[in-house]
Amino acid sequence: MELNEGLGKPLGHVLDRLELLGHTMTAVEHHYTKLHQLHDMDEQPIPFDQLRAALAKVDVNAVSGNYSEDYKPGQFVRKEIIERLALSSEQDNYRHPGLRPDHWEVDLLLENFGANNALRLLGENTANHGLDVSWDFTPLVESGWASQEDFQPGPLPEQRFLVVTEGSSDAKIIQHAICLLRPHIADFFSFVDMEEGYPFAGTGNLYRFTQGLVSIGVLNNTVIVYDNDAEGVAKLKATQAMSLPKNVRAMQLPNLEDLSEFNTVGPSGESLADINGKAAEIECYLDLEQNGLPAPIVRWGPFNKELEVYHGELLHKTQYMRRFLDLREIGNGYDLSKLEKVVDLLMSECVSIAESKLMTAMG
Repeated sequence: MELNEGLGKPLGHVLDRLELLGHTMTAVEHHYTKLHQLHDMDEQPIPFDQLRAALAKVDVNAVSGNYSEDYKPGQFVRKEIIERLALSSEQDNYRHPGLRPDHWEVDLLLENFGANNALRLLGENTANHGLDVSWDFTPLVESGWASQEDFQPGPLPEQRFLVVTEGSSDAKIIQHAICLLRPHIADFFSFVDMEEGYPFAGTGNLYRFTQGLVSIGVLNNTVIVYDNDAEGVAKLKATQAMSLPKNVRAMQLPNLEDLSEFNTVGPSGESLADINGKAAEIECYLDLEQNGLPAPIVRWGPFNKELEVYHGELLHKTQYMRRFLDLREIGNGYDLSKLEKVVDLLMSECVSIAESKLMTAMG
């Protein structure tokens, strides 16, 4: 059997990439509605919720992939797809009995629905996540419809996200966390080159950099990440008060229950304290209980008058960071649960940017 060159990933990995391209469930439904409006349909022959439920129930392995090649445009969906999705059996559930899933409008809708949207709905069934999604583009190249250069893996520059943090350690840790926890989407993220010195060190510099982005109308997708400490909270509020463009988001590291009772030391001695919003730097989201590392403790420092809280700093944080950056794979007893929440929050901000841009493009 001759093998053709192509691209492929498991559907579970493809789903994360689709989300970062803006194909959220909200955007998929918006696209479906726009198709009805584009073709002047007064009603939906298949309501979106039923289409979503049908695709979510499909066992892809059990569906035959043998299709006739003799169909004219506008016939394929009704003759081949409706039964495979078990949509014909749900006809009685439609609000308008006169609208049937074998109506010609169904072909018009689903043939223009798009592969990305279909994959997003198929991904609602977790049983499909391990299945490979393959793109055999060789026939397109051989027939002259496209060139080999059109099929380069990875997102386009305008689909990537620039992540800007308070310091170089934050950037290194977040970048390494993505590579460990979400390697299949790591190519979507870029970080400021730190080889020649980090230009935005400190909360104030990061805030002023954001002001500059707003003033020049930056076109890059950008996420500003503040620490979850007193200064970060204050600057996040100030940043969110700006008129940020749709392609720029500001966030802070998440509040976590694990950080609500943390060893601290100050003028009044040692005590347990909630460091969320006061002293939770990125190093606090590492595994601080590793063998050979000092016991984690935050030292309280200057008083933040705006928030009326003391600012704290984790001691020995360089040691914690080096241990994490030496980690080459998940496991080995290293707890990544707090960093996973950081990556999840960062991804949600990026998805929000991509969804907004895609829906704006749809109109």
